[in-house]
Amino acid sequence: MNQKGYEYVHGSAARQLVYDVYEENQVLRAKKRYKSNRKIKLRMVVAILAVFAAGLAVMCRYAIITKVSYQINQREKVYEEIRNENSLLRVQIETKTDLNEIKEIAESRLGMQMPDKSQIVYIRVPRNDYTVLISPDVENEKNGNTVSKFINRAAGFLRLFE
Repeated sequence: MNQKGYEYVHGSAARQLVYDVYEENQVLRAKKRYKSNRKIKLRMVVAILAVFAAGLAVMCRYAIITKVSYQINQREKVYEEIRNENSLLRVQIETKTDLNEIKEIAESRLGMQMPDKSQIVYIRVPRNDYTVLISPDVENEKNGNTVSKFINRAAGFLRLFE
């Protein structure tokens, strides 16, 4: 069935002709190239804007960090000045404090006097200065499993609040 220059196709589907409109027509080819170039340019602009925005965000962050660091340094200087002034005032107080002068002012100006032995009352203050130590049971921790270790530690922690 093959004749010279002809090809027979079985069935109802004829072979599709491959015809590219964009290859044949120069105007359409130029429009296609313009559209693809426009898409590439748009992507490039968006990418540049994204990089610019990221750079701007980083610069803002560093500006804020620099500003806060400057404020911290200023406050540290003020703190040092106040500390130095405080220590100078403390030294002045210690040098100008004379116990005999204080006693004389208290007796003459304020009318104070030393208490008699009958006016002195002694109060007994119980000494509550102690430290609570929790000593872990080394033998229990070595022999016990993980759950018992956890329970022992939790019980020791709760004993602190008793």
